[in-house]
Amino acid sequence: MKDLTIYIGNMIWIIGIIFTMCIAYRQIAQLSDDMIVLEARLEKKIKMINESEDRIVELEKEIIRLQESRCK
Repeated sequence: MKDLTIYIGNMIWIIGIIFTMCIAYRQIAQLSDDMIVLEARLEKKIKMINESEDRIVELEKEIIRLQESRCK
């Protein structure tokens, strides 16, 4: 009877450990998915910033050109 109790206790521990490992794996997989989404959003924002920066440079050049044409 003592061996059966130890066996059942060990099985409960093993099942608990497997359950905990499954939860941890699922959390890691979810974090990986979240990182992919965040990376895509960041790439879009970087692209938008670069486009805005290019437009600002163009506008600054236009301002300089207009100021030079006004001074002449």
